[in-house]
Amino acid sequence: MGKVGYILGCFLLGLILAFFVHTDIAQAARGGGRGASISGDHAISLGASIIGTDQKDLNTAIAAANTSSNGPISSKNLSSAYEFYAQYIFRFSGSIYSFVFRPSYFMQSSTGSGTNGAYDYKLTGYTLFPMLRFYPLENPFMKFFLQVGVGWGQINADITTGTGNTLAFDGSSFGGMAGIGVDFCFTGSQCMTSEGNVRYLPIERNVASSAAGTIVGIDNPMSKGSEV
Repeated sequence: MGKVGYILGCFLLGLILAFFVHTDIAQAARGGGRGASISGDHAISLGASIIGTDQKDLNTAIAAANTSSNGPISSKNLSSAYEFYAQYIFRFSGSIYSFVFRPSYFMQSSTGSGTNGAYDYKLTGYTLFPMLRFYPLENPFMKFFLQVGVGWGQINADITTGTGNTLAFDGSSFGGMAGIGVDFCFTGSQCMTSEGNVRYLPIERNVASSAAGTIVGIDNPMSKGSEV
């Protein structure tokens, strides 16, 4: 199959109930004498999103299985995924800039069957994305922001194409993300956020962790340690 592309063009709708704490972080200036300080607001939040993603290589494998001697199969193309994330935000006092760190967990699957058993395609994984966010327009209730970052992600896949034909593999890579959004703040410590992002994170090298039988639509024979 060559590669399994993990390319995410995602629209994130996050419900964020953020608790903000104002702190001053003192830093000693080099050479002594005077000291410098960093002050700002901390926020910790949780969110969920629906991701539109095109898994071209796996969808090609699904199409091959659909037209094979054991087809047609009832498994559909992989088109969307669910992602859950937490994030830490530090808003620098007196500026329009914030630092955001966002780890996330995602899952995507298509399950079905053919004449020789189950045809299941399941993906899970996680990402770590630090981002720079800035607020060009804001008032006490609405805060419009733009954000951009470079991060890392890992994907784990489990594929079954009929009884006795299984393949598990994983891979990781770096990518980028950029987007826009708006915070709706109902109190000084609670906000709801809606945002849309485009994330490019292709994982071109994946290695099999287990393999058995023949996987329709993927280069065979496949064994543990083989590149998928």
